[in-house]
Amino acid sequence: VVLFEKSTFLVIANHTTKQMADPHRFEKVSNIVKQFKLSVNKHHAAFNSLDVSNSNFRAIIDRFTPNTFVMVVTSDPNIHPAATTCNINAARSHFLALAAEDKGIGLHL
Repeated sequence: VVLFEKSTFLVIANHTTKQMADPHRFEKVSNIVKQFKLSVNKHHAAFNSLDVSNSNFRAIIDRFTPNTFVMVVTSDPNIHPAATTCNINAARSHFLALAAEDKGIGLHL
């Protein structure tokens, strides 16, 4: 799971359950998504979400809060994308409620 800042796509926070060999993986993903976002903007469209998959993984990037995007990567083919999206939506609601209550989350998220 990676949390990105909306406009720059810089990594705010991340968590992984597996050790990864590439220490620059989040920077690479950030640059790829930034380039994609620029391409979308050239066509006067808005980037809201992205779902990419192959035989090894699925990555879902979605708006999380007004100022962030979240990326969830799964490697288990038995996890349906709708389940991941449902969990993102539940987490989004929770974080927005925390921000509204000002429980230390702050409005910057």
